[in-house]
Amino acid sequence: MPLHLDNNDIAVIKSLLKDGRKSFRQISRETGITTPTVKARFERLVNIGFIKGVLPVFDFGKVNNTKDIIQIQNINKDNARRKEKEDFDKNGHKNIFEEEAYKIEEKITNGLAINLVCDYCHGPVLGKPRVLKFADLERFFCCNSCKTDYSEKYKGRIESIKRRYEGKSEIEI
Repeated sequence: MPLHLDNNDIAVIKSLLKDGRKSFRQISRETGITTPTVKARFERLVNIGFIKGVLPVFDFGKVNNTKDIIQIQNINKDNARRKEKEDFDKNGHKNIFEEEAYKIEEKITNGLAINLVCDYCHGPVLGKPRVLKFADLERFFCCNSCKTDYSEKYKGRIESIKRRYEGKSEIEI
């Protein structure tokens, strides 16, 4: 059974698309969603694998020698060619990443279904997922057997993460 995005998920994603450096508190103020909810929604989207990372967007128009930067950043040749062919704005540059973010934003709508994959057997989660929560992480499983086997296999690692998480929250308080 896929996970369906709701209005809170969409608001968090759209806010991050505008600026991925925002804090959870900034997103909370912008969206009207509480900060703990923003954090929980973001972490859930990361845990299910929908958000793979928050990456920097570079304005190569501000660099004198774009070819060197493109090689350093390991951007493939197709993107580099596409950038060179695009029309330029009033400053002589066009941000292709802004356009791509807009295209992504159009695709992310309320009710978007995200297929879940079992964190143990890597099979599809067809029904309601079995969830293992520890520290600030969630793991999703197709059945209780996979959840139990995962818990046993990674028992030491899970306990270590729990201890580190508990120690971190005591220091932050």
